Amino acid sequence: MIVRGWHFSFDAGGDPALATLYYPGDGSRLEEARLTGQVPAASGEPWPLVIVMPGINVAPDSYRWLAHRLVPAGLCVVTYAAIGSLGPAGRGITPGLDLDALAPANIGSRPVATALGPLLDRLAGLSEDDGAPAAGMLDLSRVVVGGHSAGGTVALHSSDPGWVPGLKAVFAYGGHTMTATALGHGEAAVVAIPAKVPVMLLAGTDDGVIAASRDRYHRDRAAHDGGGGQDGGGDHGRGGDHDGDGEHDPVRRTFNEAIGHGRGDSWFVELAGASHFAMCHPVDTTSGRSFLEPDPAADPTVRELLGDLIAAFVAASVGSAGGAGLEELVTHDLVAHWGRR
Repeated sequence: MIVRGWHFSFDAGGDPALATLYYPGDGSRLEEARLTGQVPAASGEPWPLVIVMPGINVAPDSYRWLAHRLVPAGLCVVTYAAIGSLGPAGRGITPGLDLDALAPANIGSRPVATALGPLLDRLAGLSEDDGAPAAGMLDLSRVVVGGHSAGGTVALHSSDPGWVPGLKAVFAYGGHTMTATALGHGEAAVVAIPAKVPVMLLAGTDDGVIAASRDRYHRDRAAHDGGGGQDGGGDHGRGGDHDGDGEHDPVRRTFNEAIGHGRGDSWFVELAGASHFAMCHPVDTTSGRSFLEPDPAADPTVRELLGDLIAAFVAASVGSAGGAGLEELVTHDLVAHWGRR
């Protein structure tokens, strides 16, 4: 088996989008692809699908490493970039986000994601006529949606199978549901998510982008009330008062406040020394806000653990065989804090 990618386009709710479907290729049939480059898919049962939603102005190539981690485990992975409105920042790479759906009067009443539906429709319609090597090999009854930064926020708000057919779980790195006051919410307001499937929130202790974004939420350091409380199902950390330095911790608060249940299937894991762009390899320093971190590139050991955590969560959610479980992985020395609810 070799990891291969097939590139395609789709209409992301009115925005043009380019995507790549990574799939298990048949390494014994490379001669058939000598002139076309299209390696046939490996034989077997249809594979569950993982969709990775990008951060703002983060090229999807930055998430290819995760596809290389997940595809050998018997999964297909899709990355994409829609080119749409970024509000005052103009236009650029976006996960596809309906900001009006996040207004206080609308939140929870309709999907926030504008690209997910069209992307799934495009994948459901794949055929050999499209030149898609993995046509007929996607199990769209087992879908996991994940994302980085803004893409993670969209994934969290999409945690309802009524909005995403076949959805089994969602995960986010550096994503949260603290919502900007410009959308009509109060200061530092964390809004609830459907959480009708398992949720995994991942974060880094050295996230410079989240730290630099606190003005969006008008949170005054001096007025902080002590934050968050305890994580349902247990709060496990190292090193004393992790929440110093002003208590601006929207990812942890999302775990504490936005998931309205305690089924034991949702996780929060914070990685020691990890930055906002630990999810990216390589980091494109020409785009986005990577300049907010002195060294946005992740330690390979951090990235390996991040991949293992995501792989274990996905495996548990879609019922596929996996390696180490989350209960074992959260004991890793690089895990600064974890919670389960």
